[in-house]
Amino acid sequence: MGDRIGVPLDLDGFDVGNCEVVDGVLQIEVRSTLRAACHHCGSLDVTPHATPLRRIRDRSCGYPVVLLWTQRRFACSDCARTCRERHPEVAGRRSVTHRFRRLLFEASCGQPSSEVAAAESVSHYRVAEAFEHHALDELLAQEVVPPRVLSIDESAFRKRLHFHTVLSDPERGRVIDLAEGRGKGAVFEGIARMDDQVRAAIETVVMDCHWPYRRAVEEALPRALIVADKFHVIRSVDAAAQRVRKRLGKRTYRQRIGHLGGISRQHNPANNPTIYRARWVFMKRAHKLSEDERAWLEEVFDASLDELRLAWLLKEQFAAIYDADDRTEGERRLDAWIDHICRAGLPEFLNTWRTLSHWRDEILNYLDDPVTNAFAEGITNKIKVMKRRSYGFRDPIRYRQRVLLNCRRRSSRHG
Repeated sequence: MGDRIGVPLDLDGFDVGNCEVVDGVLQIEVRSTLRAACHHCGSLDVTPHATPLRRIRDRSCGYPVVLLWTQRRFACSDCARTCRERHPEVAGRRSVTHRFRRLLFEASCGQPSSEVAAAESVSHYRVAEAFEHHALDELLAQEVVPPRVLSIDESAFRKRLHFHTVLSDPERGRVIDLAEGRGKGAVFEGIARMDDQVRAAIETVVMDCHWPYRRAVEEALPRALIVADKFHVIRSVDAAAQRVRKRLGKRTYRQRIGHLGGISRQHNPANNPTIYRARWVFMKRAHKLSEDERAWLEEVFDASLDELRLAWLLKEQFAAIYDADDRTEGERRLDAWIDHICRAGLPEFLNTWRTLSHWRDEILNYLDDPVTNAFAEGITNKIKVMKRRSYGFRDPIRYRQRVLLNCRRRSSRHG
């Protein structure tokens, strides 16, 4: 037996008796103060004939709490049936209180079920059951504020096997919905689940250059402005410049032959070290370069052909399109950039623009409404962390509920 203590139970309808700590568990003896009645017919003419003891798990208060409920058993004089007394805080024959199930649900919204089960000294099944009991009602109770901007991105449920399309509101920082798949039907499903008021409020849709998403938005939201994500567009042009650098940095076989005909990679690498080691300074924006980095970049250009300097200038010229004051200036800069890549004749840039040319209007739409998919990319990373902590998910329905409950509200710095 442990030390005797006093604790406020804060449960109406229970009379607290003896309280003590036994083997690290706070055990509280309770009796119901509610009037005895038959729950089959509602009769009050009942006779007690047994008092079995039930162990009910309650929320912790420094120690795991167990209620030792002396639950009376009655025999009804009207219907001749037996019944046990009931309490509104205990769900039927379950061995937990309602408020403890609610505590497990709220904890499992932001933590893996295994961590919650270990912290509360309960089974994994108990946590999963509490989450399933409250999740649907919690999602239905949450009010979705109509977003002005809709962000669309994909998240892998199982790598190479199953994907989900994530619809989010980047301005309010919350996930609106998840739909299975990453095609046209997934976007239709997510938009169809929205109310008419929510769909009517959407003015701009931002996405990466994925054709199924674009076709779905053009049919489901014909009045919305589609914006191609700035990060993905600039990254594709930067990748073209990187391919030029790699091509010009490779040495021919004759250049790799070392002393006495040896071709040791340690002393005769396949790539020009000056160009090979300049990856990060080559990709850095011109206005962010320091004096030393500018001097280093000039050495790189001197060690290669003029094509490398031209590739660097072309990628910087394309990034300057997004700094235009208005759409007219942006179109002029884009036309000038297209003319320059045609004159340069670099196949890496020509092939890249052959793909991006189908998204010309969507790229320029950024100058009308400067929104990006940055929030959606952050949500995707948050979902990855959640999956790693939980060691993956097998049920797509529970996965969707976990994401919506965990990512629908942006956490504040001040609580």
